[in-house]
Amino acid sequence: MKIYRILVLFLLLSKVHFPQQYELKSIEYEGNNEFSSSTLTSVILSEESPGWFYKFLNSFTPLGAPIVYFDSLNIPIDLNSIRFFYNANGFFKAKISYKYDIDTSSGSVHLTYTIQENRPSDYNNLRFFGADMVPGHIITYMVRAFSIDTTNRYNQDYIQTKTEEALNILLNNGFIYAAFDSLVVYKDTINNNADLNIYFSPGSQYFVDSIIVEKDGEGAAEVKDDLLRDVTGIIPGQVYNLEELRRGQVRLYRTGLFNSITLSIPNNDSINSTGLLPLLLSGNIGLMNELSPEIIMNNQQRAFNIGLGATYVRKNFLGNARKLTISSSFGVQDIFNLDFGKLVKKFSFRDTTLLGYFDSRIILEQPFRYINPIYATLENYVTIEKLVNINNTRYGSKLSLEFELPHYTFINFLKTSYNIEVNNEVYRTFNDSLSRKLISVIGTDFGSTTVDNILFPTKGYTLSFQLEEANVFPYLISKAFKSDFDGALFYKIVIANSAFGSFGRIRNYIFAWKFKVGHLQTFVGNYGGIPYNRTFYAGGSNSIRGWRSNQLVPKGTPDVPGFISNGVNVKGGTFLLEGTLEFRLRFLKSFGVALFTDYGNTWLGYKNFRFDEVAVAAGTGIRYYSSFAPFRLDFGFRFYDPADKEYIFKKNFWDNLEFHFGIGEAF
Repeated sequence: MKIYRILVLFLLLSKVHFPQQYELKSIEYEGNNEFSSSTLTSVILSEESPGWFYKFLNSFTPLGAPIVYFDSLNIPIDLNSIRFFYNANGFFKAKISYKYDIDTSSGSVHLTYTIQENRPSDYNNLRFFGADMVPGHIITYMVRAFSIDTTNRYNQDYIQTKTEEALNILLNNGFIYAAFDSLVVYKDTINNNADLNIYFSPGSQYFVDSIIVEKDGEGAAEVKDDLLRDVTGIIPGQVYNLEELRRGQVRLYRTGLFNSITLSIPNNDSINSTGLLPLLLSGNIGLMNELSPEIIMNNQQRAFNIGLGATYVRKNFLGNARKLTISSSFGVQDIFNLDFGKLVKKFSFRDTTLLGYFDSRIILEQPFRYINPIYATLENYVTIEKLVNINNTRYGSKLSLEFELPHYTFINFLKTSYNIEVNNEVYRTFNDSLSRKLISVIGTDFGSTTVDNILFPTKGYTLSFQLEEANVFPYLISKAFKSDFDGALFYKIVIANSAFGSFGRIRNYIFAWKFKVGHLQTFVGNYGGIPYNRTFYAGGSNSIRGWRSNQLVPKGTPDVPGFISNGVNVKGGTFLLEGTLEFRLRFLKSFGVALFTDYGNTWLGYKNFRFDEVAVAAGTGIRYYSSFAPFRLDFGFRFYDPADKEYIFKKNFWDNLEFHFGIGEAF
């Protein structure tokens, strides 16, 4: 009897037909005039099945992507998502429909969404509610923050961004419990406009009463409470400012005194009816003296270097939160291209088997102090470099002033410096000639950055400007004392821009680009008076990756040190053009790959620029994203070599390969 029941159950199950799974081959859109198909695809739940290569790769590795099957239950969700997206962008009358075609022979589905956008609505009136007790000038700032143009189409993301800016204005003007309540949009679909009512709960306005210091740790007894209060830059009696609170915590952290630090409001009980509240500075202070050995890995001179070093740090040096740092290090350059077979030979001046540097520095840092938002650094150094064509010993001093700027302004970083330096350059390819140069440089670096992540940026941009003027003081002194001036007066300008964009919901597909241009011009003296380390070089792990470090230099035969008789340049150029297009993919959280194209070169002046002298490299790279920095290995091929003006197709493919190891992304 039991066997009979099992047979009946088997026969019944054999009659059940499970639905066939169809691959979602494509998702298309019709009528989407205002928004691209890729934009709409990013907001829906359904996804197209990947290409054959990704499916093949995924079949035997964790890379690539699996097949995506059609699920009709996702369609209502997609319709609501598209409708919400259009509604959030002012298309209140948009209508969405769908259709799909099943190809049973190939087992695939083609899904199409049809959109009738209709006319969008613009902004009309804007009103704030709930801010009756807020001073008029603060309301004025909030209204300015919105800056709504009634001729522009309604956009919910824009309103949300502006609402957050208005809320921050309240938080930075003493309203510590300010909150955004709601946004009510009155949609007039007849006149195609939208009235906005924005509701806030500002609460009461508060002022700073005092700063309570609670510190512990090995070095707590050596740091005075009043010093820490001064470093924050927050004065009792001022309006509570959330932005200033965050800045104060950063200023404290930059002193290097703390293992951990917080600056906050202690608790609700500390807030009294007079509108005064204390702040609590709580931190753990470490040892005042630190001595640490180091394994050095860096990308100096656009080449990977590895070596050893040691650093001594004295915190709170002579009081006032100063920090004294004494360090020495040496590094071997481009170790992956090192000829180990010749390394056993006698190390000499003319030997180029082992290249690298030695560096020793004494640095004194003075952090934010006395309500002046300036971070000062005085640096004294000696550096010896042993390169292929030149040995250089340089020593000098540099004073840098870093100004603290609000992060929300366009120019959000600014640094000025004065550097006096002596260069002793010995050109081994120019009859071992010695060139000694005294250089005095006034410089500034400023710009804007909006990137969301330093280690793995997925959106935002950086725009930086570097300006330098050299030797004006020595020149004026020589004129005043009627002595000879054998150097060169020159200025240097470098403009660099990089931008990042992401694809995919988890932002693991990144498209990045970099463009950099530099110009150096002498107006007294000539090219021979410019130190080699102030000129432009190209090639290397952070430059054009089909060439080795500093390998791309101008052609020419000026009669000055830096050139040898056959016209091969030792020094760099006075005009630089450089750029990169890079696609990055991050997977399994800690790993990534990259595809890149680099281009650029250096010339003796912008007038000598030629398109057929622009070097082009293409390649791929592997990434490992550790907790403190990405490690990368890049393989770059010389796609177009300006030296012979030939493409890689006419050459041995592997003879044009260079590989570079680096720390951090290429830009």
